[in-house]
Amino acid sequence: MDELASEARVLVAVVTRPCDLARAREQGWYRIPLAHAPPSLHAEYLAFYQTAAFGAERWAVRYYAEVREVSVRTRLALLPGEPNHPRAAARYYRFALGPLQALALPITSRRLRRVCFIPTTVGQLLRAHDVAELWQPAGTVQGWDTLWGAGVNQHKR
Repeated sequence: MDELASEARVLVAVVTRPCDLARAREQGWYRIPLAHAPPSLHAEYLAFYQTAAFGAERWAVRYYAEVREVSVRTRLALLPGEPNHPRAAARYYRFALGPLQALALPITSRRLRRVCFIPTTVGQLLRAHDVAELWQPAGTVQGWDTLWGAGVNQHKR
């Protein structure tokens, strides 16, 4: 892997429902509520930490995808089949994704961890054997101080 790809930024996001991972795989998008998003989340890739809802595949990062575009939409616009949801009017980042890629070896968590978001790099994602190895020392991932402001992607493809 060349140096540029190795240093590409990855945001590991928690996915709590199998239908959300299925949507990323089949429809090519994922959502993060603005109210819960980290203040700095510019990334070229998203990776997905699967929770207990995934049964035998729980507590692991198994998949990642290239971020192709980011926009801001209401939950209702993203999920029109749920018009009465309590957060229907809430705003979300919508990540348009490339195809989901499976990691050669899943990155498991040897002990239960509370994960929200982990900023890391492609190189670290490919080297890690445990979720704890994804965290980078503060200031070592270049560009994580870039804010998205209104949430409109700055690198459309």
